[in-house]
Amino acid sequence: MTVKPISNIEFVHDDLYGIALEAVKKFVSKSDTRPILTYVSHAANGDMIATDSHRLIRIRGIHGFKEDYLVNPKSFMFAKGNFPETEKLSGIENHQATIVLTKEQIKLWLQLFKSINQTMTVLKDRNKTVKLCFAEGKEESVNVELGNHGIKMSMPCIATYPGFEVVSFNVEYIRDALEAHFKLNSEQLTFYFHGNMRPIVLDDDANVRTLILPVRTY
Repeated sequence: MTVKPISNIEFVHDDLYGIALEAVKKFVSKSDTRPILTYVSHAANGDMIATDSHRLIRIRGIHGFKEDYLVNPKSFMFAKGNFPETEKLSGIENHQATIVLTKEQIKLWLQLFKSINQTMTVLKDRNKTVKLCFAEGKEESVNVELGNHGIKMSMPCIATYPGFEVVSFNVEYIRDALEAHFKLNSEQLTFYFHGNMRPIVLDDDANVRTLILPVRTY
């Protein structure tokens, strides 16, 4: 039997849509308190947005739906609803570009934060909060400190002093953001800060923007 190739198929989504839908699973809410946040917004302009109210991801021009849909990335159920407005939350107009990673450094940071997460699991650190420390005049690295465990790691990058010395965040959130940028082929990644208690925005200046909320430490 001869199988004829199918040549009249028109694909709806971008080639990376499957990878994108897999990546955003970590950004949706795990709680049913706000059911709409367990879905991924597919905006009519082609953007995909997911958030659990502590972190967010926006992938530009990744799908081909011509109207707004909500998609559950785990059950693949489709729905309609008013997804929260996130455009202002993830804006960078008042932020300062402080850290820049090359494609190779994105991969390195991802591997390092995976290791940091595993280390904190071994240490039974339930909060998994790390500190990112800046030093004025040092532009080739920043330091990551693991809470009160006395462990410090130098992270290669291009960095400028942001006007504050320390910002704290959940290690799993930054790991998942870096993983999304890595899997979606970000060529470069810029961290934008606006103080140490405002959202941290990671943007590749192309298709992918992620956001994580910092953690207040005392």
